[in-house]
Amino acid sequence: MSLNRILLFDTITDGHHPDYLIHLIGFYSGNKDVEVYVATGESFKSQFDARQKAEDNQWGENVIFLGIPTDKINAIHSKPIYLRSFIEWNMLVDMAKKINASHALLMYFDYYQLGILMGKKAPCPVSAIYFRPNFTENDRGIYPQIKKWMIAQLLKSGQIQNLFCLVHSLIPYLNELKTQTNIIPICDPVKQFQVSTPEITEFKNKFKIPTDKKIFLNFGYLDDRKGMEVFIGACATLPKKKLAKICLLLAGPVPEYYEKIIEAKLAQVPELEVIRCYAYLPAREVQICFELSDVVLILYQDFLNMSSVLIRAAMSNKPSFATHTGMIGELVSRNNLGITVDATSISEVAGELTQVIENGISYSDDHLKQVGEENSLTSFLSTIDHAIR
Repeated sequence: MSLNRILLFDTITDGHHPDYLIHLIGFYSGNKDVEVYVATGESFKSQFDARQKAEDNQWGENVIFLGIPTDKINAIHSKPIYLRSFIEWNMLVDMAKKINASHALLMYFDYYQLGILMGKKAPCPVSAIYFRPNFTENDRGIYPQIKKWMIAQLLKSGQIQNLFCLVHSLIPYLNELKTQTNIIPICDPVKQFQVSTPEITEFKNKFKIPTDKKIFLNFGYLDDRKGMEVFIGACATLPKKKLAKICLLLAGPVPEYYEKIIEAKLAQVPELEVIRCYAYLPAREVQICFELSDVVLILYQDFLNMSSVLIRAAMSNKPSFATHTGMIGELVSRNNLGITVDATSISEVAGELTQVIENGISYSDDHLKQVGEENSLTSFLSTIDHAIR
């Protein structure tokens, strides 16, 4: 058996999932001491190839693709979560046996706890990435209690060697569970690109970005979590003179049903200039959006976890206009990365927006830089590599 034969396993091929796989493939590509087996949907390879040149991705000869047929994944994903948990965990175990893996990395731990706890025995050490724990330490409801019991049993089972946790505030609680698992904090990685002045100029011309207004960026998957309705509602309360100093840049894919809702809201504020980039943007254009912006909006609704949008803002040295709740609010407030508000309150958002227009935002350049470095791609990859090899 190769001393370092690593299995990367993930059946989800949208959102952040291909990004994490691409980061790890690039990190290990060409390393003669490591064989990497990538088990994911067969559509992933075409995604990788399409992004390869623009993002400078490498696929070395030591990387072997184990494509899972799309119809098989669709059939699995159509089943209830508890069944998916068993099916996919057992699939990982079978693949690890087949390739004689020295270590397996489950890229998304959240769905698989029941399967890990009660499914097949892993033939090699397994690590996993925990994205969004669906309970908090103080939850007392019946379902949170069941979830806490399950995670406690799982961490004692010996099935998972390392659990990389994105929600750092929960790590002390997990460590108190007399676990056999190493609980390791990990960042949500962001890859930076060096974009040239001609690229930026071309983007500004393409989308007619104004130079005489403050650019407020709302980036990502644009749905009802992102606080756009509250921000637009706040803009509607401003005098026209102040509104004339704002440009809202909406960058990212938007569900068809929600686009109608947002456009109806925007129609009520015709004086607000809006730049619409309603699509999945190439990585370099994402970088340009942050470079061109003055303020990054993170007005998430009912969301307690971390967001890579905050990290992108920090890396681009741009202040955030953020919710005061959860990890986002805590990080922004503690590190002076911008301002925090009650993101559900139109009046409070409008009041802070007025202050930003008139006086700008106070923030710490040094802390922005520090947060960016702590959540860099290098930090993410070195944390995983150190634990699994």
